[in-house]
Amino acid sequence: MRMNLLKKNTVIILLLSIFTTTNGIAQEKNTFKVSGTLPGLDVPYMFIDYNDDDTGDRVWDTLYIKNEYFSYSAKIKNTKRIAIWPLLARPKKNGQGVKGGNIAFLVSPGDNIEFKGNVTETFNAIPTGTSLCDDLNAYNKSVAELNQEMSAIDNRARQFKYDDPMFRTIYDSIGLVQQKVKVKKMDFIRANPKSEVAAFYLEGMVQKKSIEDDEALSLLNVLDEKLSTSPFYITVATRLKGSEATKVGNMVPEVVTTRTLDGSTFDLKSLRGKHVMIDFWGTWCGPCIQEMPTVKAYSEKYKDKLVIIGIDSGDTKDRIMNFVAKNDYKWLQLMSKKGIGSDNFVAKFNVNGFPTKFIIDPEGKIIGRYVGGSEEAFNLLDEVLK
Repeated sequence: MRMNLLKKNTVIILLLSIFTTTNGIAQEKNTFKVSGTLPGLDVPYMFIDYNDDDTGDRVWDTLYIKNEYFSYSAKIKNTKRIAIWPLLARPKKNGQGVKGGNIAFLVSPGDNIEFKGNVTETFNAIPTGTSLCDDLNAYNKSVAELNQEMSAIDNRARQFKYDDPMFRTIYDSIGLVQQKVKVKKMDFIRANPKSEVAAFYLEGMVQKKSIEDDEALSLLNVLDEKLSTSPFYITVATRLKGSEATKVGNMVPEVVTTRTLDGSTFDLKSLRGKHVMIDFWGTWCGPCIQEMPTVKAYSEKYKDKLVIIGIDSGDTKDRIMNFVAKNDYKWLQLMSKKGIGSDNFVAKFNVNGFPTKFIIDPEGKIIGRYVGGSEEAFNLLDEVLK
């Protein structure tokens, strides 16, 4: 009897051990880790940032350093871009330029990334340990000389004042080098169709509008179908669809969301019968803020005929609420979410610059699209509403 009980307890202990180990593995698969021991790392901490999977908000966290060693881990659901800001805590020396800059890399759930290298006046370290790191490092190596060339041009240009013709003459030559970088990036995408890094670079090119839609679609079709679940692939596809859908003359894309400041549901179709201006903005965007008083004036000038919808990108809800309350901006505000999903309005409307304004007629048709600070959007409103 005692022997049977002993055997039963042994089985239970083994099962508990297996369960605990399995749970530990599952947790590891949802966690990424970044670490490194870097000679010369003389700051007490560094910063790390990425977008939260659930809220889409930007996460800022601290990497504390002890004896030149740092370690950081967090849970994520999808592959994402991570950036480390290495030297912001270092005291600035006399004559030193602006500190800052970040080291960007990609991580997937379960990745264990180690930075190798050292720190002198710059952060001479690279991420290692995953195929994503290997692909990023290979591309960065291929464009290293071009990046150095652009940096040298930038330094020469800054010896002149901005309004000096020599500044523009020198600075314009950067465009020729950027074109070479673009070619390198496109070649990398074609040569690495199974790499999620290729999808990441394609997303960046589409987001920055450094590539035409037909070129982007051609490159998207090159990528392996296994990448179709990658957030970078999905965002490219969403932007290309949005680019076509938001052309003047088309019906405005459907927007049904609870990404309002009070959490209530908003349906863009509920505004049929009135003209609508959708204004993509952010508190960090100087031209956006400069135009806000004009947007307010038009919301009051045509209050019975026009509805203004603000769509913020890059701010927290508290920051938006404080800003609009302080300035008495009373029109509806939506919050574009980072990442994949229908609430990423920036991708859905393929917004490439801020501010961007869409003018919608009472039937829901787009009659104007304007990028950057411009009087044209307001001129159109005067034309159709008077």
